Amino acid sequence: MGREVWLTVTGEQKDADGRKDRNSTQCRAWYEKREDLHIFEYRETDPQSGEFTDSRLVFSKTGCSIERTGVVSTMMRFEPERELECMYETGFGSIPMKIFTKRLAMREVGSNFHGRVSYDLHLQGGDSMECAVTIKAEPV
Repeated sequence: MGREVWLTVTGEQKDADGRKDRNSTQCRAWYEKREDLHIFEYRETDPQSGEFTDSRLVFSKTGCSIERTGVVSTMMRFEPERELECMYETGFGSIPMKIFTKRLAMREVGSNFHGRVSYDLHLQGGDSMECAVTIKAEPV
């Protein structure tokens, strides 16, 4: 049975020139655990337009996926030591990407969840970036 949690998703990027960027969002999310799957569903609001993006994050010991629909749409999959292709859809067009997952880790401590994915992101016609996404969830 699902329950409401506080979810913090932090993204980190480092481009080929060594410039770093970090963004973080915290929101209420619906959490459900099904066998070895940890499923989080949440809605983000664009601070400028007020438009919504609905997100579904699924995490397990063998992989992770992030599906977003709305202002931006994408389906990103992460599997250790594999390169996977995806499309990042924006209001300005589609951007093809390749994701090579270097490391995936997760742990549960009591009612809390922590997961992290480290990966290289290759944009079509652009440089590679070293990236990571960290997920933290705790009961509301």
